[in-house]
Amino acid sequence: MSYCVNCGVKLEPSLQTCPLCHTPVINPNDPHTQIASCTYTPFSEKKGDVELARRKDAGLWITIVLFASSLTCLILNLTTFTSMRWSWPVIGGCLLLWVFTCPKMLWTRLSWSICLIADAICLIGYEYFLSCLTTDSRWFSALALPITLMVYSLIIIYILLCRLISRSGLAAIFYFFVEVGFLNVGIELLIDRFQDLALKPGWSAIVFSVCMVISVGLLAIMSISRLRNTVRKRLHF
Repeated sequence: MSYCVNCGVKLEPSLQTCPLCHTPVINPNDPHTQIASCTYTPFSEKKGDVELARRKDAGLWITIVLFASSLTCLILNLTTFTSMRWSWPVIGGCLLLWVFTCPKMLWTRLSWSICLIADAICLIGYEYFLSCLTTDSRWFSALALPITLMVYSLIIIYILLCRLISRSGLAAIFYFFVEVGFLNVGIELLIDRFQDLALKPGWSAIVFSVCMVISVGLLAIMSISRLRNTVRKRLHF
């Protein structure tokens, strides 16, 4: 026994319309059945496509979230937790995150060089701001500034190598491991200098050795055509 989908009255199997509200009787187990008295299609023929979010929408959402977080911390600092100016580093961190993520989303025509320069300037400015809040600011000039400049220099070199020499996936991985090895050595030497120790690689020598072994292996793969083609096929490079 079936029931009317509109008023719920019991329906005889032979009925094509409800005797009470005249709603067409439709069998969901047989959606292709043509009912003479039905003047509409019970199933929608339109596809329910959802509009995809754009990069600008994501950038706007991140901007709103970071602005709301900064404003909330500032209000709490001014009204409730007033013992110290703890909201300043938080607001600076939110601004730094915005510079790292949003400009390329909001303005798609920005070049990577402009974005990298803006990121480096803001990061150095944030580090200097933090050094002003500490009693000993020597770490900024001895550690933070050199490491930041070294990291961004290696990033620029990496991008130039990938664009000017080789854009293959294996070459990009090779460049990455070579630069990671040198970066770790540079960081340890800067730490030794900051602590007035002898400039001698320790833990960074292990990282450098591992990176060089991997780099030599990648270089060998790129030099042998059959092995290179097999790896590219396996890893979809």
